[in-house]
Amino acid sequence: MKLSTGERIFNGFNIGFMLFICLTIVFPFVQQAVISISPPNESSTIGLHLFTGNPTFDAYKQIFATGALLESYYWTILRTVLGTLLTVVVSAMLAYPLSKRYLLGRKWWMGLIIFTMFFGGGLIPTYLLVKELHMLNTIWSLVIPGLCSAYTIVIIRNFFTSLPVEVEESAYIDGANDFSIFFTIVLPLSTPIIATVTLWSMVGQWNSWFDAMIYISNGEIKVLQIILRDVLNNAQDAALANVMGIENVDMSGQRYTAESVKAAILLVTTIPIILVYPFLQKYFVKGIMIGAVKG
Repeated sequence: MKLSTGERIFNGFNIGFMLFICLTIVFPFVQQAVISISPPNESSTIGLHLFTGNPTFDAYKQIFATGALLESYYWTILRTVLGTLLTVVVSAMLAYPLSKRYLLGRKWWMGLIIFTMFFGGGLIPTYLLVKELHMLNTIWSLVIPGLCSAYTIVIIRNFFTSLPVEVEESAYIDGANDFSIFFTIVLPLSTPIIATVTLWSMVGQWNSWFDAMIYISNGEIKVLQIILRDVLNNAQDAALANVMGIENVDMSGQRYTAESVKAAILLVTTIPIILVYPFLQKYFVKGIMIGAVKG
């Protein structure tokens, strides 16, 4: 079908606009990547850094040489795996009975859950609760308080409501119980929403730093985002060296600067979670659309 002049202009404008948006997203990563491998005479200068003629990976060698970053990777991966797994399982198990019309007090329970979306206890009561539960300075203080949200439960519940009832009824006739139906039938049919919630939870757990700053005070558990925060708040070479345990030497004697180290840390803490998205992207849109409009 031949497009009219107006349609071609409109499509060209859309393509150009989307390319511009993509460039604004990609540019910061390119800028930081180039700074992280640039020698001191380039990384310390102000302006655009889109290429370098003398790349060096000394900044990456230094941030991994001390072991502090690798230890932070361990704690971040641990909290991400634990938090994501528990969030998906608990949220799905809460949402499943709420999707059944025969549940006694269904509207009351839904109202109670939605109430928490608008009103919360606040920071101080939450901290006191975590303290009384003896979770301070443990990995559980980073996982349990944000285990599930009302929004996530509602989205999963709406998706479960859209599933055909006949499938579960036939399983009941064959002698299956609620748990076997949930784990062997409902969850496999709910791959889009499970993948969506998994992506949400992984990104949230990976990027979270405020709870670690509040609940962890002994310094034994230090997630990547806390290190990134400390590094970005310490712009000077000496302070940065103290945060990362890097030996600070004269600028003339090193092939990295505070700027290149900060750029390297920014990339190694951000790129891993970004790489997860392509594997879940095909489920993301479908899960959001069905979970948001059904039920």
